[in-house]
Amino acid sequence: MLLFIDGKHVPARDGATFASRSPVTGEVLADVADASPADGLLAVAAAGRAFAEWSRVSFAERRAVLLRAADLLEADFPRTRDSLALEVGAVRGWAEMNTAEAAATLREAAGLASSPLGSVLPSADPSGANLSLRTAAGVVLAIVPWNAPVVLAARSVAIALALGNTVILRPSEQAPHAAGHLLADVLTRAGAPAGVVNVVTCSPSRSKELVASLVAEPAVRRVVFIGSTPVGRSIASVAGNALTPAVLELGGKNPTLVLSDADLDTAADHVAFAAFANSGQVCMSTDRVLVAAPVFAELCERVAARAAALSIGDPRLDTTAVGPLITDAAAARFTSLVADSVSRGARVLTGGSADGRYATPTVLTDVSAESQLYSTESFAPLITLQPFADEPAMIAAANDTPYGLIASVLSSDASHAWHLARSLRCGAVHVNGPSVGDEPHVPFGGLAASGSGRLGGVESVLTFTEQRTFYLHGTEVLPNP
Repeated sequence: MLLFIDGKHVPARDGATFASRSPVTGEVLADVADASPADGLLAVAAAGRAFAEWSRVSFAERRAVLLRAADLLEADFPRTRDSLALEVGAVRGWAEMNTAEAAATLREAAGLASSPLGSVLPSADPSGANLSLRTAAGVVLAIVPWNAPVVLAARSVAIALALGNTVILRPSEQAPHAAGHLLADVLTRAGAPAGVVNVVTCSPSRSKELVASLVAEPAVRRVVFIGSTPVGRSIASVAGNALTPAVLELGGKNPTLVLSDADLDTAADHVAFAAFANSGQVCMSTDRVLVAAPVFAELCERVAARAAALSIGDPRLDTTAVGPLITDAAAARFTSLVADSVSRGARVLTGGSADGRYATPTVLTDVSAESQLYSTESFAPLITLQPFADEPAMIAAANDTPYGLIASVLSSDASHAWHLARSLRCGAVHVNGPSVGDEPHVPFGGLAASGSGRLGGVESVLTFTEQRTFYLHGTEVLPNP
């Protein structure tokens, strides 16, 4: 698998490669080009050259490319499903969601290609006028994770492309195809000119140096990073030094609050989906369930039953609900978190073990505040349930975290749930829905250690453009309002 720079598939300049291995079979799926900073410079130069033309073409042309790409992505679903299953362990439902939401994201971006990008302002000079315009920022570097690769790649770059920016995708080494080449391929086939979309892959050993060099390049005017908080902090530091705006969508320790009047069957369904979708490897996954004491025992029973009923195995089979964790290290971390919690008094209601990379959906109670799991994002099929005597204590516990990504509140009284939702310090809250879920026209992002900036919706028009002001003196070209 080669780099994709300036419309051509090329090897790394020094010929270096790394192996992309399947979490399902362990087999080598591809020898992937391992880019160095020198390769990154070639991608920046190509994207910079393409920007001069792409930023000036009609918005209708950019819109048409994005709409064609959405159609192609949906038409390619059988191939996409196979790729996601083998490359990242995605089951059929997760692959379907990735494809559908990525296509919807491309179409939503197409609609924003003709967004209002300026205003006429009055001048103190009756013969003058002032224009405030927003223009495409330039080259956008998007660093895309492996867990929801297609939709997150689309979310990172679709609106940027619609507004006339060019992009460099740096996909996770775990998903070089699904998080990079797949989207670049459909956009290119849809008519994106050479250099508008570029893909630069690299191994973990080269990633830090490559990303730092790309972020520091003056032609790179926006950075999008979706991933862990520690890496996000590092990227933010480099971007800040370069005075390059960065959108950071980072980790979370996401709570679901179940009130005493909630329908417990529905609540158990929402919790099980939010905790175990994609084996819990989702930034929006529910890590902890905060439950009103009167319904705690009954909810524990129902959530544990749903977890125990989930089928675990090969994601290529339609009957599989839970696939593998992405690496052996992720499986070892899951086992360690469970063992540490149990050693400090936690009870295992179901699960708790792993067979290789296949971790059983696990439900714990009585998790001590001293355990690692209490404050650490699990990123595995692992949740904790905790009872609370009153709602103020529940809200305090939900907010007792440095993170602030997403939450859920479940109650039969939607008005009351909405009232509590407003007390939660996070970027998004689902009222009577699972925490895993978003829509492409809605801005998404976190607070505090969960990141900064927003992707999606009209806010992204501001993210991917620069504001420029023009003072027209005495020209009488425009009427003075």
